[in-house]
Amino acid sequence: MKIFSSIRVGEKGLLLVLLPLAFELIFVGALCQRLAETANDFESLKRSQRTLYQLHDMMYGLFRAGALLGRLDAMPREDRLKAIAEVRANFDKPGHLGQIDLAGDPEFKELFSDAETSRELFLRVMKQFEERASRGQATSYTNRDRDQVIMSLFTLSSLMDRIKASTERLESREPAELERMFDELVRFLIAGFLSSCAISFLVAYVLCVDIVSRLGEIARNALLIAAGKPLPPAIAGSDEIADLDRRLHETGERLRDYQRKELAVLDNTAAIVCRLDRQLRFLSAGAPAERNWGYAPEDLLGRSLITIAVDAAGLNKDFERSDESPGREMLVRIRTLSGTIRDTSWTVIWSEETGSYVCVVHDITEIRKMEKLKQAFFSMVSHDLRTPLSSINVNIANMTTGALGEIPPSARKLIQIIQASLSSLTSLVNDLLDLDKIEAGKLVLDRECLSLKDVCESSLAALEAMAAEAGVELTGPQGDGAVMADEKRLFQVVNNLLSNAIKFSPAGSTIAVKIDRKGEKLEVSITDSGPGIPKEQQDILFDRYSQGSATTGLSIKGTGLGLAIVKSIILAHGGEVGVDSEPGRGSTFWFRLEEFVE
Repeated sequence: MKIFSSIRVGEKGLLLVLLPLAFELIFVGALCQRLAETANDFESLKRSQRTLYQLHDMMYGLFRAGALLGRLDAMPREDRLKAIAEVRANFDKPGHLGQIDLAGDPEFKELFSDAETSRELFLRVMKQFEERASRGQATSYTNRDRDQVIMSLFTLSSLMDRIKASTERLESREPAELERMFDELVRFLIAGFLSSCAISFLVAYVLCVDIVSRLGEIARNALLIAAGKPLPPAIAGSDEIADLDRRLHETGERLRDYQRKELAVLDNTAAIVCRLDRQLRFLSAGAPAERNWGYAPEDLLGRSLITIAVDAAGLNKDFERSDESPGREMLVRIRTLSGTIRDTSWTVIWSEETGSYVCVVHDITEIRKMEKLKQAFFSMVSHDLRTPLSSINVNIANMTTGALGEIPPSARKLIQIIQASLSSLTSLVNDLLDLDKIEAGKLVLDRECLSLKDVCESSLAALEAMAAEAGVELTGPQGDGAVMADEKRLFQVVNNLLSNAIKFSPAGSTIAVKIDRKGEKLEVSITDSGPGIPKEQQDILFDRYSQGSATTGLSIKGTGLGLAIVKSIILAHGGEVGVDSEPGRGSTFWFRLEEFVE
């Protein structure tokens, strides 16, 4: 088949048409030649018939001439001469009706020769009769003429028998010859038709086998590419199929290069990327599975996740629920090959294209340990720090109120410093506990219809002493609106924002509180005249333990948790929070909540 690999597909199609067409032309030429031969045979048969007809006419003429000669004496002299002249005119030409080519038929040649002898005999007798008639003598037969005529009649009788036999033989042969010629022609046409069909089928079969077999190789190569397996050498040739196979090899090489790069990324990540079918059997798994679980990727293929999960109850239903909520995360405890237990977080998406679950698995064992440590820490803060701090706070309060006696002035100043530090420490403990409660989702909001103006006025009243001590004036609130919120938590938000504004505002400046409508939401904004916040710090300002750097060089102490708590509380209410600021022009902290409309 290599001979066809260099022929273009269009040329193969043309070849499929031209080869049978060339045979058809050859066949038509042979058919024409055969028809010509048949026509010649038929013409020869007809010529033989005409020859016999001529012989028959000649014999008939001879008999009629013989009969005429016998009646000459009964005719007038003029009529006798005229009759003799007519007979002579008929027999003057050789062969009676003209010369005929008898070279190809010896039998007919012999018959004509005998007939010619009889003709010449009658001509001699006619000449004698004509001479006698012209002299006025009787034209009856003489003994000599009678002998010649009788001999000629015997010859004619024998000749007639032979002509009759030849005619019967020719008439009996004609149907057979016609049938033979027809049968030969039909057989020739059938043979030509079958040969044409065979050639067309053979050419089509050879070309189709060549094309289909090579397309089959391309299809197998495509499957090998899909399976990620190496390809055999490219198909030889210069036609479109060979070009397509070369393009396929180039595409396969590029895909393998992309896959190598992709696998290099996936195999070097901490997360495990895998695919599972509906029965939770592994269809593929990344190399990190061996590092994290001890199972090689090929060992996991076909194995069910249930066999390595510690608690597999309801695991199928958990995966099925991911169809309704793509990207759903679930926790699965995995028993590794060494027998240890690892905590994992699975992000699962059902892929319709691959018919499988696509999973990204993170090992959160260390995170869970850290969470346990954090819980232990907060438990310690709650029980081991909060209680002693409350007790110390009560005792200091008793000392400052004089319940334990008069305190010397030098000691009173020290107690005030201790009380301030104790207040900061208590605030830190409370912030930590609040933040933990919010992050753990344990924050319960007691929502009720509130007036934002009332909440802001309460906060302003609570911080009036702090503002007076810092030499800052508080104004507002301007405007009002109703929201559904937890009053205690909303007071905490406004209080944190106002206290931050007071800390960073220079003495003699003003802090304004405003309430505005922003579409369907109410906005509470607190604007100060502080140093402002650079743009690059505004994005991290509401993160835990983050504080903006003051451009005035003021040293402001804080935990960095206040704004993080503000953000968490506002988000829990379904609102949004932000800041607008430029260095040297102060800052405006704001939060927005859905307005309550009856």
